Amino acid sequence: MAGKVADRSPILQWVIVLGVGLLVAAVVLSLQLIPRLDAGQKVLDGAKPAFTTPRIGADVAGINFISKDVNMADPLMTPTSGASEEVPAVIAYVAETEHISEAEAVALVQKTFPHTFGLLEALPLSATAEELPALEEFLEEALGVTPEQLTAALKENFPAITQAITNLPKVTEGWEDIPGIEGLTRFDGTPVKTVPQLRDYFKDDLIPAVGAQQSNFESLDGTSQVNWIAPVLLIIAGIVVLFAAAMIARNLWGSPSRGERIAAASVVPGVGVIVVGLVLALALIPRVNHGQKLLDGLEPAFAAQRVEGDRTGIDMVSTIVNTEDPIMTPQGGAAAEVPKLIAFVAEGTGLSEAEVVAALQKNFPHVLGLLQALPLSAVSAELPEVEEFLKPALGAVPALAQTIENAPAVTGGWNEVPDMNGATNFAGTPIKTAPDVRDYFSQDVVPVLENQQGNYEELTGISTIGFIGWLVLAVGIIVIAYGVLMIVLAAGWLQRGGAARPSIASQTRDGVQGMSM
Repeated sequence: MAGKVADRSPILQWVIVLGVGLLVAAVVLSLQLIPRLDAGQKVLDGAKPAFTTPRIGADVAGINFISKDVNMADPLMTPTSGASEEVPAVIAYVAETEHISEAEAVALVQKTFPHTFGLLEALPLSATAEELPALEEFLEEALGVTPEQLTAALKENFPAITQAITNLPKVTEGWEDIPGIEGLTRFDGTPVKTVPQLRDYFKDDLIPAVGAQQSNFESLDGTSQVNWIAPVLLIIAGIVVLFAAAMIARNLWGSPSRGERIAAASVVPGVGVIVVGLVLALALIPRVNHGQKLLDGLEPAFAAQRVEGDRTGIDMVSTIVNTEDPIMTPQGGAAAEVPKLIAFVAEGTGLSEAEVVAALQKNFPHVLGLLQALPLSAVSAELPEVEEFLKPALGAVPALAQTIENAPAVTGGWNEVPDMNGATNFAGTPIKTAPDVRDYFSQDVVPVLENQQGNYEELTGISTIGFIGWLVLAVGIIVIAYGVLMIVLAAGWLQRGGAARPSIASQTRDGVQGMSM
């Protein structure tokens, strides 16, 4: 009977091995590591184009350019923006400096800086937008056409102007209260409502968060995929369980020889060596640690409400670009269409072109002012002289000074955004113009967040991933140590003086035989 008790020792050893295998399998399954790491791999694959060095640079260059555009346009948009209220101060300064009446000062500014004067006449741009419905009614009546016919005629003959005036009201109405943006907050919880606040969110929160995680992303993504880890662990656990179960059965149904026990026990540290080798060869510990830092750093960006707000925000940016693109430079087309539009209205109404301009001046002064300002690059061309002329007074007109400071950089970079350094969108097309920047953010960057937000939540939902490397390494080391112990026990006592000590089982058998004698 004592012999039977002693024979249970190998069985107990394999039961422990079986338990280790079951424990590893339980961890993999209970933490849902297979679907979670599969979701993580999808995040890596989907985000990989965004984390290249040129595109990180394009993010920064693009948002810096958009920021200048916002700084230029913000003072011009609404009555509360400030620039429109400063125009009388400019006229008064010119009148005082030149010792002329304010009416003469207006005429002098118009003659000397015609495009700048036109822009001043258009302010605030919300007033220009408010005149557009009445202008359309005026043209319908003067030309004797229906609203549909007018719209078709404008689109066909003046597509650039039509694009600008179609989008301008959406811009001015939403500048201080972006529609549908409710719920978007800065990373510190501050609500985002206005276009400048949206710019600050993109410039100071979202894009820096992506850029700061580039090295962590490259570390996690660099050596191999991550979705193999959980299946490999589960397969190894399954092999260990099956092998341990087979050895338990072998010991229950027979008495393996010492050689068989040693050979079987040798499999255990071999499995551990494979596991540890994989951990070290694939740098699994630093990779998953960096991966956890990546997930932590991007957590605010992947919040569901922010992802929704990103889309609303970039749509607003798109509307702004659609408004500005036709009017920013000669290449936009609107400036070339202005004289054609005047001639078109004159021909349709029987008025002279001068009479058309006079009618617009009387009834729609803000619209006419904007048309006369085009292209805005011509305003920028006048600004050095304007700035020199108004230099002593600029401190008293900070809103206009802000526009004057930023306009040349915007119009000068509109068709070739600075610091792009050959960056391309995800399809490989170079990013050069302001519309290219808009498309890159709208069609590439924001969709990464939209498409991977669910995968991110699945990956991070149950637990962190930083423990995985250490867990696998610990399992490998434990398996190696325990396997070595099993080999020692299977071989008998450690040798002393070149002779092997008898096993516990043999000592027990000898004792029983001695007692029977």
